Amino acid sequence: MILISSALLVAYLTFYILVVYPKKQYITKMTSKMTSMVLGMTSSILIGLILGILLQGDFAKSTISAIIISFIFALFIAKPFGYMASTEALCSSLMGGMMGAMLGEMLPSQDLNLMLFFIDTIYIVSMAYTLMLIKKEESKQVKMPLKKSSPSFSFILSIIIPVLIVGIFNFIDQEQQPIQQDEMNHDHMHH
Repeated sequence: MILISSALLVAYLTFYILVVYPKKQYITKMTSKMTSMVLGMTSSILIGLILGILLQGDFAKSTISAIIISFIFALFIAKPFGYMASTEALCSSLMGGMMGAMLGEMLPSQDLNLMLFFIDTIYIVSMAYTLMLIKKEESKQVKMPLKKSSPSFSFILSIIIPVLIVGIFNFIDQEQQPIQQDEMNHDHMHH
């Protein structure tokens, strides 16, 4: 599940860069600050959670690593919007990285996949909503007619399909964990 969450982060950041960077001139200052804050926070919570789980028992390393990696993500997120938005993204990522690492450290092992799935879902929804907002602003600036369909079919698909994919991998991972746990317990009894 950690691998899926990590791939999700990188894939969405890459998609974001490809979609948003060419449209930066259409995005207002308020939206750019909001985008930087929301995506800086949600991505850094996920980064912190992943590192908190991977480095469980070493809280200092997981927190420092989460903050550094989150800073890098935040810079990519806010780069097209200038210094004010970058500052907003960096501050959000600092807080999110620390909170995610703390969460990963404190969770009992049986709740790790559930929490990863939940934070993945929040990340997917916030990314989809932000991209929809940017598309709306672009259509206003370019005076393109925006299709009237409420709620947008593509918006719903951009949330439901990724959440289903992550959910399926989460389910598969949870099914395999008890098998591995039983094998470990069985081996322990024979020694």
